[in-house]
Amino acid sequence: MKRFFKAAFSITVICCMLLSLSGCSIFDFFAAENLLKPPKLTGEKAELQQAFENTVGTDIRLFTPMTGEYRGSYLIFDANNDGNDEAVVFYSFNSNSSVIHMHLLSQNGSDWYSVGDFTGSGTEVYKVDFYNIDNTNNLEIGVIWSHDDSKKEKTLSVYRIASLEANIENSLVSLATIQIADYVSCDVDGDYSNELLYFYYVSENGNASAYARVLDYDPQNENLVPISEVKLPFVFTSISQILSDKENDNYRFYMDCTATGDIRFSEIVAFDRKSGALYIPTADDRNISSLSARSSDVYCEDFNNDGYLDIPVTLESTGSYAVSDTDGMQTPLSFYEWYTYLDGDFISLGKYFLNHYDGFSLKMDALYDHYYVVYDYVNKVTQVRIKNSESENNIVFSVSCVVPSDDIVSILPDGLLGNRDDSEYKIVISAKGETLSFTEAYIQSLISDL
Repeated sequence: MKRFFKAAFSITVICCMLLSLSGCSIFDFFAAENLLKPPKLTGEKAELQQAFENTVGTDIRLFTPMTGEYRGSYLIFDANNDGNDEAVVFYSFNSNSSVIHMHLLSQNGSDWYSVGDFTGSGTEVYKVDFYNIDNTNNLEIGVIWSHDDSKKEKTLSVYRIASLEANIENSLVSLATIQIADYVSCDVDGDYSNELLYFYYVSENGNASAYARVLDYDPQNENLVPISEVKLPFVFTSISQILSDKENDNYRFYMDCTATGDIRFSEIVAFDRKSGALYIPTADDRNISSLSARSSDVYCEDFNNDGYLDIPVTLESTGSYAVSDTDGMQTPLSFYEWYTYLDGDFISLGKYFLNHYDGFSLKMDALYDHYYVVYDYVNKVTQVRIKNSESENNIVFSVSCVVPSDDIVSILPDGLLGNRDDSEYKIVISAKGETLSFTEAYIQSLISDL
């Protein structure tokens, strides 16, 4: 149900995974995500590779985008929806490894040919996107270039394909080259072509400030122009992800960021379609970033599957801890209250203990004030206990997650934990819990897969 927490647990157990930022829905004449496809492991890929190497040689190093939806040495797409594929390849010559080139190829029937070669603007390829920003049947190529000397700032280059003929000068036109921290593409104003929302830093009187700005395509001058910007109420050191939803046809962009001191927080930047302006929503006259500060890698998501993104806010649970019998170490447990932001108000979805280890959450609304949680690492058991109880036997009930053994093989290749819908939960109610009228049905109603 909640992919992030599955991945977070599996990162610890299985491997490291880099979560990429996500954009929003694109209203184009055709959807870019349907045109991109991985290179075929057959003769066509070999023909593409041969056409590329015939042009640039083989004494090269290929680059794969570090993050994003589109990765691989050869990114294949249909630039103009004509049924013939195009491909982008990033590489450097071994004799000059500090300069990255972007090579564009196209296809005539089954034959690949070179369109042009272009010099990049960084030392690594961070991310590649394909979208429509000029309301034509041609995709633009957005490339984020990263730099060895800057972990914060990157360079965004937006290219328009002017021609797919072979060896035509200026076949790829640069529409913009700007310094950014991160960005998304989205049709914020409803004109059926994309705008670009990007975040960037400005040095003001020796202090850094952060801004959000929207760029739109100007057909008269054939370039990208700013239509709105807003100063952010914080300065971030990095952006973990950018997601979006809509309220009353107005897009809202949820940034999950990290600030100095390794503090995580969320903020919303919204675009009002009527006024054509960006703004920062507030709750109780406070910025959302000031309400959502936390120390754990828990991000915005549609927690209750209602179509709106939800924001996690840290809760403290006095006495709650996780313990391992092997070393006796006690570590804090994660409690969060999830909120939906609608009509200018925070609407609580409830208080939850998030069990990252076993992939489920326990709703603590009615229990939060009078009970605490102890998690047993060794036996993988979540215990709910009574607060302010002098009795050593103050356990009310316990929950353990049982994954059928025959599912283990099938879930591993599926992206770490895969689907946990078949998980079973063993519930044990103590005598004390029975006297307090806890029932298995009630406890089951508090459990949700992450």
